[in-house]
Amino acid sequence: MGLSDWLFGATPGQQAGQAVGEVAGKTIGAVFDGLYKIIDQFSTNDQEKIEAKLAVSRHQLEVTREFISDVQNARQMQTTNRSYWPGILSAVILFGFFGGGTYVLVYGLQPNMDEVSKNIINMFSVQLLSGVSAVIGFWLGSSYGSQRKDERPILPPTK
Repeated sequence: MGLSDWLFGATPGQQAGQAVGEVAGKTIGAVFDGLYKIIDQFSTNDQEKIEAKLAVSRHQLEVTREFISDVQNARQMQTTNRSYWPGILSAVILFGFFGGGTYVLVYGLQPNMDEVSKNIINMFSVQLLSGVSAVIGFWLGSSYGSQRKDERPILPPTK
């Protein structure tokens, strides 16, 4: 994926979430794949291998169930215990985005600004943009796929 695809193809918040999910899945999958390899190397007979791999598979399933349960519990907690913090954080992000954008449009950037300062302002703008994307996704819903995320099993990749 190129930089332009990352910037214009989807919101940066979605890309970051997808990347974190992919890394977590690969990490968990790599741990269990390593266990399977150890079983293959050090087990002496086929019955031991089968029993050990079955035990690892059960543990892998339990880890996945715990992960799904944690996500569901967090969502349930947010819907039952109303908090002011999402609204406060959303207001701060939106105020920073529109306030900063208005300031730059009205006053512009200083002509004698060095490259480091321009890069800092650029990074700050991108972070505010991803924050606005997260706010919109939080309050309005981000996509059809995220509405159905509880229906899909979250399993680490296995071989």
